[in-house]
Amino acid sequence: MSPGQLARMATLIENGAPEAFEQLASLPEGHGSIVGITGPPGAGKSTLVDALVAELRGRGKTVAIVAVDPSSRATGGAILGDRIRMQRHHADPGVFIRSMATRGATGGLARTSAALSRLFRAAGFDFVIVETVGVGQDEVDVASLADVTVVVLVPGLGDDIQTIKAGIMEIADVFVINKADHPGVEQAQREIEAMLSLGHGAAMPPVFRTVAIDGTGVSALVDELQSRRQRSHDRVPDGWVIDHIGIAVRSLNEALSFYEAQLGMRIASRETVESEKVRVAMLPAGASRIELLEPTEPGSVIAKFLQNHGPGLHHVAMRVPDLDAVIRRLEAAGARLLGKPQRGAGGHLYVFVHPSSTGGVLWELIQG
Repeated sequence: MSPGQLARMATLIENGAPEAFEQLASLPEGHGSIVGITGPPGAGKSTLVDALVAELRGRGKTVAIVAVDPSSRATGGAILGDRIRMQRHHADPGVFIRSMATRGATGGLARTSAALSRLFRAAGFDFVIVETVGVGQDEVDVASLADVTVVVLVPGLGDDIQTIKAGIMEIADVFVINKADHPGVEQAQREIEAMLSLGHGAAMPPVFRTVAIDGTGVSALVDELQSRRQRSHDRVPDGWVIDHIGIAVRSLNEALSFYEAQLGMRIASRETVESEKVRVAMLPAGASRIELLEPTEPGSVIAKFLQNHGPGLHHVAMRVPDLDAVIRRLEAAGARLLGKPQRGAGGHLYVFVHPSSTGGVLWELIQG
């Protein structure tokens, strides 16, 4: 995807265009790491992001930045303060910077920050850095979006650390004391570590010191981010991603009144799968989707599920790069498969694994 195409699709996503979310749902997951950068106003987050990008580019990594700026009262758009501080990367083809306005959203992010992060990861960037607006105690949305959350603080906060500890202090995977050349850095680190010792025990998040304006300490921070990215990849087989979650419902129209009207989700497609005697509505949800399943006949699998269990989670679907190889491995291990691979909604090839082999949940494996 060219920078121009990426920018156009990002604009459509920000504007809530249904076709953009449909296209997003069809894109591959990507293997980039989403890094959330958050902290109180004045901590130097944008300067730190600028230094992180320089270090990552020096290591040959590509970077996309989602910079969440306050909204302009005049236009409703982003004030663009973050982008101005990152101008030295503007002409670098390995860096893509997108500023977006909060547009009244709370939590430190804009409403479509998650979708943009998913877009940039799908576009193949090694790292997607999401910088929140200056946040306080309860703006913690970035933790649900990021693979790793970096909380940036500065010397001299004093009692402010106690004030915000119930909020952003608790979501940190990594702490950074920026402006570490200022007086009070030792005291700031002691206060952070004292607070962490109360709730984390031996598994305390690491604390790094940086001077972002000249790059001091940034290399060690990037080492940590790359190490976490590698550990994350080591835990999941390459190319395996959650494709969708199947939910059995008695009526699609009744269920959609919740998903569409109350959650604000959009339908990507609806279809009837005659072989399974089921009607399906698919709703994109970030990198995955929700699949609502309504039976078309009383004797169908979904109808029997509803009769025995009522509406609820029916299955979890995992997309794999080589379904035949996975099936051979499962059969060799004695796993119970429900029939042979067949074509399902959307034309994908799939097979089910019985709950007795998966710990109690029906799994669907899909050819990627």
